[in-house]
Amino acid sequence: MKLIGIDSGGTSCRVVLCDQTGKVLRKCTVPGHNPNADGFDALEESFRQGLSDVLADFGGLSCELAAIHVGAAGGEGGNRQILEDMLRRLLPNAKSVSVSSDALIALSAGLGRKDGGVLIAGTGTVGFLRMGEALPRFGGWGYQVDKGGSGWHLGRDGFHAAMAGYDAGLPATVLTQMYEDHLHMSMSAAIPALYRGDITLAACAPLVFEAARKGDAVALQILRENAACLAETVSRMYKHFDAPLTVVLTGGLLREGSLYLEMLRAQVAHLPVTLMIPHQPPLFGAVAMAAAKAGLPDDPAFSENFVL
Repeated sequence: MKLIGIDSGGTSCRVVLCDQTGKVLRKCTVPGHNPNADGFDALEESFRQGLSDVLADFGGLSCELAAIHVGAAGGEGGNRQILEDMLRRLLPNAKSVSVSSDALIALSAGLGRKDGGVLIAGTGTVGFLRMGEALPRFGGWGYQVDKGGSGWHLGRDGFHAAMAGYDAGLPATVLTQMYEDHLHMSMSAAIPALYRGDITLAACAPLVFEAARKGDAVALQILRENAACLAETVSRMYKHFDAPLTVVLTGGLLREGSLYLEMLRAQVAHLPVTLMIPHQPPLFGAVAMAAAKAGLPDDPAFSENFVL
């Protein structure tokens, strides 16, 4: 029995072929595309490239597969059916084809088939609960709508703070010099560059973390306020779940040992919520969901056998 899992993001697309025990037979990484930004043709070509690679020694795209599951950025709503139809065309002998959001495979990487939550914090943020077949969503509407917590918001808030010296109402902070060094221009010159679209605010988020590590009070407050936005999302998820809740954390901002994660944990400490950093990557969650679709039992050995 052969299973395929795909973790399809906007930057990279990771593909893995496993047997029924969870043993990795072949893996590859190809360029990623979000269909909402890049269209479906580009994503289909990436799928074709990745699937052809992992199946090269097993009959190619005509290989008989028990199941394939794809966790895709942009894989929600009406896009899900389009992507499933695309995969059925590419893999005519796949018995089960399913697509979900990339958040759901991250949840499955941590909780397997159990109900619970997932919180993604990277360039953007979003939370989901799995409650049986229901998948209520919390946020994730983009930087112009969400309150904060993402890399974009951190970079934006750091940019605002870095205007100290130009804006008489702002306290002094090391962020001013750090932003000017990073952008290779003064903050006064950075304003028109920002509105021309020449500056990517999310790419400035690491400056806020660096300033916080140096003890800068302004940077620490930025992290604290944005962590509070994530804590609010977790709180809303818990109220909706209405029971002790485990939330799987994923995304570049929530790494074990990070100050940001410590702040988030402190701000939800009063809730019966466990924040979990999964041992397996989201790609494992995709394979685990394929295994479930194929009718395989929920066996802990499956995760133990999955080694990339």
